[in-house]
Amino acid sequence: MVAFVLPFTCGLYRMHDIKLVSYAKINLTLEVGGKRADGYHDLDSVAQIIDIKDELRISKAENGVIEVTSDTAGVPSGPANLVYKACEAFFIATGIRSGAKCALTKRIPVQAGLGGGSGNAAAAILGLDMLYETQLPLEQLSEIAASVASDAPLFIYGGTVRMRGRGDQIEPLPDAPELNLVVVKPIIGVSTAWAYSELDKSPDRKLKGKSDIAEKAIHSGNREALINSLYNDFDPIACGASEEIAKAKQMLKDNGAQGTLLSGSGSAVFGIFADIEDCQTAAKNLRSDFPKLFVTRTLPRS
Repeated sequence: MVAFVLPFTCGLYRMHDIKLVSYAKINLTLEVGGKRADGYHDLDSVAQIIDIKDELRISKAENGVIEVTSDTAGVPSGPANLVYKACEAFFIATGIRSGAKCALTKRIPVQAGLGGGSGNAAAAILGLDMLYETQLPLEQLSEIAASVASDAPLFIYGGTVRMRGRGDQIEPLPDAPELNLVVVKPIIGVSTAWAYSELDKSPDRKLKGKSDIAEKAIHSGNREALINSLYNDFDPIACGASEEIAKAKQMLKDNGAQGTLLSGSGSAVFGIFADIEDCQTAAKNLRSDFPKLFVTRTLPRS
């Protein structure tokens, strides 16, 4: 999901610069099936946008120029950055002969399973669509995003979505009941490739229908049933491999979380609390052990 902020430099008739906000996500469910012929895995996930956000500024540039800068050490500035790849994919898909200069202000942690890079890519595609006034339909924007990262299309739609295929098949769902969250990012990161390789040690996995249960709870607006439906195939793998991730989950539970889960392949975990006050109390108790911690909430599509 991307929020557009008023352009900060505009020409007389056409804007030349734009500032966008791109949000993080959590997976309320994440089921991983077997490996497909194309090397990807079949996924079934209910994903939800949350109020942790990065900022992306894009300006037009000369033909062939794509530049990406970031305020965060370790975030690549060239072709390894998904924003760079998103710009390339947009110009190829539209046939526009131009360029883009992009500046990222990062708050979403990396190697967390929160989709920061994919959300940035989706923001770049939506921003370029706006800058160059191409007015592409959401389906085409989603296709461009999917060519950059499997889960990038969910950020084109925002809110609550069901993801299938390799993550590129998106079904927008009604807004899930609002959830108050504490998101904890342990110091350790989790390699997505490693997490999938661990799952592949059990090659006969099948999708379990957990996402069907979560979707039913969303359609009925049943918050308790939604919390009870939390599920992630990567959760036991990450907790078994990392004492720090397991500790984060346990401390969230000990501080009153109604449900806890790993997001994506990790390493971030989230806890759902009754209200914002409970979130703040839990955050205070956890912050000395986990400095990278967010008190946040789920966001509707609007």
